[in-house]
Amino acid sequence: MKTKEIIWWIFLLVIIDQATKIVIYHFYMDTHFEIIPSLFEFSPVFNDKHSYVNYLLNQKLNINMGFWIHMVIFAMAECIILALYVFLRSLSKKTKLLDIGITFQIAGLICALLGNIVWEKGVLDFIYLKPLFVFDLKDLYNNCFVVLLLIYVHKHREKVNTAEIKEVINQLRNR
Repeated sequence: MKTKEIIWWIFLLVIIDQATKIVIYHFYMDTHFEIIPSLFEFSPVFNDKHSYVNYLLNQKLNINMGFWIHMVIFAMAECIILALYVFLRSLSKKTKLLDIGITFQIAGLICALLGNIVWEKGVLDFIYLKPLFVFDLKDLYNNCFVVLLLIYVHKHREKVNTAEIKEVINQLRNR
């Protein structure tokens, strides 16, 4: 995929996520119904802990990492993911799967940042996976990235396995 196409899809995915949340916030915050009985429920709720991991830490150990630690973690994770993307993209000319994956990942990151910065009450999650957790489109985007990344790595496992750290560093330097 070309860079402009990736940017366009990222923009579209972010708009879909945010528009969905705006509609839910203004019209459906008090609405609850089963989507798939005993599995998925529409149940809007604000998560003021910035992430599911922080929510669990807070619930189980009374630890709250806070906003700025999350921003640093997001930035560091994104640098690692982009470096991995550049390296994996260099392994093959067939990169559409990887490009689609990074599109979902960057859209998920932008949605997470917007959720933490724009929404005063926290991230608006609205799909309840019974009995585990409530999530939103951003979480689906990030899971799509993980699945597509795993498929891509599996398809190119021979090249990934034979790559040396020097090659990875050189590939990143040449970008």
